[in-house]
Amino acid sequence: MKKTYLLLPIFFLASCSSSDDDIEAAINNGNNNNNNNNNTPVLVTKMVADGDVSTYTYNGTKLSESKNLTDGTVTSFTYTGDLITKSVTTGSNSTSTTTYTYDSSSRLSKSTTVHTSSNPSSTTEITYTYPAPNNVKMVVTLSTGGSSMIKTYTRNAVLNADGSLKNWTETVASPNPSGGFDTGNGTLQPIVYDTKNAPFKNVTGYLKLMDQENENGSTHNVTDYKNVVQYSISGGTEWTIFNSIYVYNASGYPIKDTRKYYDKTGSSVTSTEITTYEYNHL
Repeated sequence: MKKTYLLLPIFFLASCSSSDDDIEAAINNGNNNNNNNNNTPVLVTKMVADGDVSTYTYNGTKLSESKNLTDGTVTSFTYTGDLITKSVTTGSNSTSTTTYTYDSSSRLSKSTTVHTSSNPSSTTEITYTYPAPNNVKMVVTLSTGGSSMIKTYTRNAVLNADGSLKNWTETVASPNPSGGFDTGNGTLQPIVYDTKNAPFKNVTGYLKLMDQENENGSTHNVTDYKNVVQYSISGGTEWTIFNSIYVYNASGYPIKDTRKYYDKTGSSVTSTEITTYEYNHL
């Protein structure tokens, strides 16, 4: 299972047989821009993959807009102070609007995404509560317009010392078309992070967002991720299992992420996706 997030669309790009040094030089046009020569924060300006080109513009370090130059999709961002409070993604036939609210400690307390298109609209709502400094409970509800069937995930998560997502246990109530619910139980194994810089770590407000693999509250990059849910009645399985190998620039930011997704057993690769990043400087 693969997902798309606010700032990190998942891409695929065919790879040539090049050394890491060749790749780094090509992506950065041969420039070795050391961050020590520029005190402005490092920000992603472009992501390219699978024929798509996405660009990012900022007001200072606040994200203003992202554009997919291939399909014309545009996402605009709204801030209240230093917190992201709204994003609106507009495509040729659909619109997705996400609103974010925060508690008195500026921790995310709720996100609501409404997607409208020619198909029935859908809504995803996540509420966040904090029973302890290193714990967060996330209740995710998924609903489709015109249907009374709502799918619910209840996740009890543990945070690392830096506030990033570590692991969780979860229960799922999934409606059956014939009536009643199928119950699932799952775990997110402890996420493995590298010690380098995450591409969007300097974007104001981004580290406040927390969902799953890419919105995890960390200044570092995920290298190993394994989330599996097993259903008791249907015997079905939901899973997201991947590992990522990065190529970094001289300042420790990834310029290439080769991500391999696995089947539910974690033994066979089902797909490989490559994401490349360009920055305002290194």
